[in-house]
Amino acid sequence: MGRKKTYDRDDLIDRSVELFRDHGYAGTSTQMLVDELGVNRYSIYAEFGTKHGLFDAALRRYDESVIERSFGPLEAPGAGLAQIRALLEFYALASDSPAWGRGCLLCNTAVEFAAADPSGAGLVQRYFERLSRAFRSALTSARDCQEIGSSVDVSAEAESLTATVLGLFVMLRAQAPSAAIKGAVSVAVGHVDGLRALDPG
Repeated sequence: MGRKKTYDRDDLIDRSVELFRDHGYAGTSTQMLVDELGVNRYSIYAEFGTKHGLFDAALRRYDESVIERSFGPLEAPGAGLAQIRALLEFYALASDSPAWGRGCLLCNTAVEFAAADPSGAGLVQRYFERLSRAFRSALTSARDCQEIGSSVDVSAEAESLTATVLGLFVMLRAQAPSAAIKGAVSVAVGHVDGLRALDPG
């Protein structure tokens, strides 16, 4: 007869997200997980196989929750420049939030592991593609409703905005001066506003 679980799998994943986000994969030891999650090694191995298995689950949970919450609105029908601007301005204020000094788990993972995606499932690459696709979706919608000019290269602008957001994540993680972050956002917002069609008609 197997042991009865004394923990909730989803709760373990949610709390491990916070640990990995704060300390990275290498900086989060198995003993730290045992201490902070309140479960023994056997439970972690039985549920996730390895520390790496728990990390994969944390990456997926972060993608499904935080990334969806932040970038999902850009993919919604009717999204446009207002949604892009709102996202950028949200990150300009992130230095005043609990997320300060933490950045984005998936961006942190890309920096920690470079091209060696630790998930084995392409989660980091899919993350980059998700961000770019979200911006491209909002820009395409804006172009279709003549909010921006038809000559705007939507794909190139989406890649540029993706790079901007990734840079902001790194700045937030490193606790760059708030003025520098707000300045970078201000320039990005100004560029987005500059895409507006001079003659929508």
